[in-house]
Amino acid sequence: MYFFSMLISKANDADQIIEFIFPAVIMAIFCAIFFISRRQEKARAEKLTMIFQELGYPFQAAVDPDRLECLAAFPLMNIGRGKKIENVISVDGPSADIAMFDYRYVTGHGRSRRVRRQTVMSVESTSLVHPVFNLRPEGFWSKVGSVFGGQDIDFVEHPGFSEKYVLKGESEEEVRIYMDTILLDFFAVQYNICCEAREGTILYYYRYERVDPDTEELQKFMEEGMGVFEELLARQSRPGGRSA
Repeated sequence: MYFFSMLISKANDADQIIEFIFPAVIMAIFCAIFFISRRQEKARAEKLTMIFQELGYPFQAAVDPDRLECLAAFPLMNIGRGKKIENVISVDGPSADIAMFDYRYVTGHGRSRRVRRQTVMSVESTSLVHPVFNLRPEGFWSKVGSVFGGQDIDFVEHPGFSEKYVLKGESEEEVRIYMDTILLDFFAVQYNICCEAREGTILYYYRYERVDPDTEELQKFMEEGMGVFEELLARQSRPGGRSA
């Protein structure tokens, strides 16, 4: 009896130890992840600072809540919670005001919680006139959504575009007129890009991707974003386009 009592006592002690150690281990893991993430974000900001100083662009590593408020009408800025814009470059040019920044937000809860980080480019110009539209790559859930009535403006005459993207707009008729063959051809050969257009401003970004702090990669991203802006600007001079 004494022997079994000792075993039970030790088993109870082991249970108590496990009950104490398990939460402590989980807490230690979360702390480690937090500090590693902080270190990585600091290293990214330092690398971006160096790159943009070399390129001659003004750079702001600090969080920019005002920019987040200004872009609040865009669908990307209305996803999730814990939204934050940081690592911003901003250039006011003769034809457009251009900014590029890191955007962070959180989706889901518990095991499905995800921290999303994306590099985004915004281009604002009074010369840019267009209907409101959102363009993003088509995935499995997008196809399911369209089956149940979700909006996706397809073009039967351009299956290469329609199979690749989900296109939404406030006025489907206006978007159909605006998206002529040249624009459809242009977007059809791009890869994994998203474009949102609102009142003379566009957002350009890769879906769920952040550009590496590498000079060539950052310049490539900016050139692509400006390429989209120039294509939309050129659209205004063709039939069915709009003029400022």
